[in-house]
Order: sequence, then C-alpha cells, then structure tokens
Amino acid sequence: MFRFLVSRSIIGSSVSNNFRPRFYSTNEATDSYLLTRLKNDLKDAMKNKDRLKLNVVRGLLSDITYASKSPSAKSFSASDNEIYKTINRAIKRRQESIDKFTLANRLDLVENESSELSLLNSYLPQQMSEHEIELEVVKVIDQIGSDDAGIKDLGKVMKELNLDNSRAPKKIVVEVVKKVLSRKTG
Repeated sequence: MFRFLVSRSIIGSSVSNNFRPRFYSTNEATDSYLLTRLKNDLKDAMKNKDRLKLNVVRGLLSDITYASKSPSAKSFSASDNEIYKTINRAIKRRQESIDKFTLANRLDLVENESSELSLLNSYLPQQMSEHEIELEVVKVIDQIGSDDAGIKDLGKVMKELNLDNSRAPKKIVVEVVKKVLSRKTG
C-alpha cells in the first residue's frame, strides 16, 4: 500500500492531473451525437463482453483520435460529418480486405470482415439510392444550364452537387454523374 502511494505521488507530480485523451473525455455536452453513441456502445460492448463490437468501436474511436491529432487535419472537429467520413474510410478498408481474403480463399477472415462491415454500416444513416442520386444530378445539370452537357462538365457538376457524404458515397455519386452526362451526349 505504501509503495502505491509513493509511486502515485511521484507520478502525480510529473504528470498533469488534467491529462485526458481528446475524445475520451467525459464532457458529453460538447460531443457530437455519433461520438456519444460510439462511447456508449464501447461501454455496452465491454459490459456484455461483445468482442466484435468492442474491437470495431475501439478502432473507430482510435481512427477519430488519430485524425484529430494528425498534422494534416488541423481543422478536424468531432462533428458527425467528420465521423461519417472516418466510418466510410473504415468501410472501404474492410471491403478491400474482403476482396483480398476472397481471392486468397480465406473464408474465415472474410466472415470476420463481413461481420465488422455490417456493424460499421449500422452507424451510417440510410443510404441514398442511385435513383435519388440521379434525380439530384439532373437538377444540378439543369441549374448549370448547359444543354450540351457532357463528360467534360463532370467537374462543374461535382462542384455544384452538395450531397451528404454519409448518405451518398462519393464513388457512387461520380459513377451516377458519369452515367447521366454520357446519356446527355449520346
């Protein structure tokens, strides 16, 4: 007991008592909805001993913390939009892993990655269908007013198109824009 007190007092004197990792703070008033949900899910996964959920949520919180401390992301805030981007990156990594594990015929790893992927997808809002994205693209093309819009106008359309990245992944949006623009010229 005495050793603990001595070592605690030595450690306490050299380290600030106010030190807490950035996103594991207990001040939920400043946290975004999604960050609060992730923290609560982490606690629940610990209590329920749900290893899969625990690993996925810890990974997400780690990615969020890393993104906030990255020198290239000085303007990172823990907003829901930034967290959705982080989740989409994690989803993309899982999809790439599934493709590689399938080619290597490692079905056990494919199953694990698929479970993590479905858990990550549960944190995203309802995704827009391609038809909904297409309607938005047509509206933007009409606003731009170019009757002879073609693939060369892809940059203009993407610049004016303001779709939520969490509901419409950029890769799908680009494919839909290309499809609509190619129909306009063809």
